[in-house]
Order: sequence, then structure tokens, then C-alpha cells
Amino acid sequence: MSLDILGAVTGLFVVVYDGMHALRFTLGRAQSVVGPGIHFKWPFIQTFKVEETKHTTLDLEPQVIQLDDDLVYEVDAKVVYRIVNLRKAIIEIDDLVTGLQNRVVIAVQSVVARQTRKTVTDVDAMCDAIRKELEPVEDQWGVRILKFGFSNISPSPTTLEITQLQLLTEEKRRLYGELRDSGLSEEAAVALVSGAVVSVHPDENIPMRRTTDARDAALVEVTAQEAKDQEEEARKKKAKRNEIEGIADPKDSDPFADKDAPQDDGGPIGPGSA
Repeated sequence: MSLDILGAVTGLFVVVYDGMHALRFTLGRAQSVVGPGIHFKWPFIQTFKVEETKHTTLDLEPQVIQLDDDLVYEVDAKVVYRIVNLRKAIIEIDDLVTGLQNRVVIAVQSVVARQTRKTVTDVDAMCDAIRKELEPVEDQWGVRILKFGFSNISPSPTTLEITQLQLLTEEKRRLYGELRDSGLSEEAAVALVSGAVVSVHPDENIPMRRTTDARDAALVEVTAQEAKDQEEEARKKKAKRNEIEGIADPKDSDPFADKDAPQDDGGPIGPGSA
């Protein structure tokens, strides 16, 4: 750190540490590439641009990519690279890290978007295709892609539901075939696969259910009529008994009395009754 401060103050030298290289510029023209160490320079005439040349990892932002069959996947990827030509890495592009990150994202989207639900699981083939897409970038920018890989390839919630539905359908079809091969009837196999607790021949019982419902309705109607008849018979008996005992019906003597209200059974009314 002290050497860096001294070099910045005096302007006579620059320090390059391990894992770095520097490109010397003389009067604005790129000259030689120098490695780690102390390098003297002419003040105001020479400058050095130092860059890391060790292995560097780029962690790409998560991407949402639509496949060729319209399914949507969420993709995360990482890339490990190293600068092999410092002159190209500094001169050919303004910001190597940002530019490389953008080119890798474009390559990932281009390759993954060509996949389908069946081929998207072939990760090795996609990685090889992406590295092939980046070969022109390596030659142009003086970098070498050492490793590329996906840290996550997962379907979106809607896509997951679609793919799981397809797998469930295929599994039910396989189970249906096994049940049929074991000797079960078509109706029994369908009932077991669907998990429905129903009769094997539910349609055959429909006329019987209709007959039972009609019989129940008729029985309810007859029971109601019998109850009504019994109530009418009891009322007539009570009126006849009152007539024999000489007790007038309150409904006949009082025009304002409620004819539907319950009547007395003709017993003693109170202490003053005859």
C-alpha cells in the first residue's frame, strides 16, 4: 500500500501484484504487457492500466426464458473466465466484465429458447452449445471461457403444473394397462385409477332410484292425509260429546272467538260453575 501511495505521488513507477498484468501506454499508444513487480515509467508520458488475469467468476442474473413449446423456465448460470490477451481485453472493449456478462446472457437465452420440455433436461448439450456461441467473443476480446454451468433450471409455477399433469396422465395410463392385464374389467380399472368410490355399473340403478323416490313421495303424501283425517275425526267426536253434555261451543256464542283456537274439553271451569 505504501508503494502504491509513493508511486502515485512521485509518478515514477507502478506496482503490479500477483494475479495481475498491466498494459503500458506511451503517449497514448499501447505498448508491451508487463507482469507482477515494480515498473518504472516516464511521468506524463507513460501510463499503465492494470487488470486481473486470474480466474474470475461471473454470476449471471436469473433469467425467465420461454422455450420453443411455449413453456417458461427460470434459469441461473455461472461462468468462469480468464484474460489471456490483455491488449485485446483492454483495447477491444470498454468494460470487459459488463460486456462479457451481457454476451453470456444473450447466448444463454438463444440456446435455451430453442429447447423443448424434453430437451431442456440435457444440460451438457446446452452448455456445449453456449460455449460454442461464445467462441467468437473469446477470440475478439482475448478471454478464455474455462467453465460454464447452470446453477438452476426450474419451471415456472404454471409450467410445473402442466408438466406434472402430463406425468400424472402417463402414470395413470400405465397403471390402467397393468390393471387390465391382471384381469380386471375396464370399469373396475378406471374406477381404481381415478380413485372414485362408486359402483361399477352406476347407470343400471337409475330406474330403481327413480322408483324409490316416487314411492317415498307417495308415502309422505298418504301419511299427511291420514294425520289430517284423524284430526278431523277427533274434532267431530269432541263436538258430539259437548252436544250430549249440553255444553255450547264457544265459537257459536262468541262471534269474535278464534275458531281455530284449541277448545276446552267440557270439564269444570271454576268454583262458580254449575
